[in-house]
Amino acid sequence: MRRQQGRWNFWNLRPLHVVAALSGFTCAIWLFATPWYLVGYACLLLSALVGLTLKIGLTVESEQKPELLQVLFDVAHDRDISQLHAAIAKSLLELTQQTDPIFRQLAISRLQSVSKDCNLLGEGVIEFVSTESWRVVYEELLRSPGLHLYRSVAYIETAHYWQDGPGQQSTQLNLELHDAGVITIERTAIVADHLWPESELFPIEPLHTWLDQQHRHGIWLRLVRESSLENDTDLLSDFGIYGSRGVGFQTADPAGRTIRFRLDFNFERVQEAELKWNRLGVYATAYTDLLDKQH
Repeated sequence: MRRQQGRWNFWNLRPLHVVAALSGFTCAIWLFATPWYLVGYACLLLSALVGLTLKIGLTVESEQKPELLQVLFDVAHDRDISQLHAAIAKSLLELTQQTDPIFRQLAISRLQSVSKDCNLLGEGVIEFVSTESWRVVYEELLRSPGLHLYRSVAYIETAHYWQDGPGQQSTQLNLELHDAGVITIERTAIVADHLWPESELFPIEPLHTWLDQQHRHGIWLRLVRESSLENDTDLLSDFGIYGSRGVGFQTADPAGRTIRFRLDFNFERVQEAELKWNRLGVYATAYTDLLDKQH
């Protein structure tokens, strides 16, 4: 069976062959053509060169510009974000003028960290690392109009939980807002076994006093021993659900100080937290039931 010959195509030629052919043709014209033909041929080559350059440039940019232009157009609709975007773009442009290799390495490393933070922000997440400053946002959320229910899960692994200055201030904030009827607060306390022995009705001090104070102010409480969750360890976390608006997750060190606080405004994360809250109810004991046993 004869091998089918493909149709000849100029664009399939190798660049070296094209250059060689054009060079030979140019030499022939240079030797034998009149001056007017030379001028015309030179103009033709110049036009072809300009056209080819524009074609290559448009081909490369066409793969990037539509997406970039769309991003710029969308960002322009948000005045605050647009102004920040312009300031950042200006700084990056100035950064391109820096030539010191050590500075550029440091700058790129810092920008990579900023890029990760921006990715989180784009996902509706903001993180506070090794700081108690998240409590400022915590107060703003609890005081924000339209927020009527705050459900808190306190994972207590140390007797110092919320016993330091920032923790006491947050406790007083809870009591103040609940007493004023601004917000309804419900709290589930997951208590480590060494802080709530099986032989004891209540957790040890000062945790018992901390919990009892909240109960006396009308905050609804329920308690869970950590060991009872051995088959559902995914429930061992410290988080707060701010209505249907967002959810915050806290990780603390043995002294009760914040290692990381992650605030997530995605409704899917709120739903997942609500599911955990409901599952904890299977293992929880109401604080009022413990008081009844005491009496």
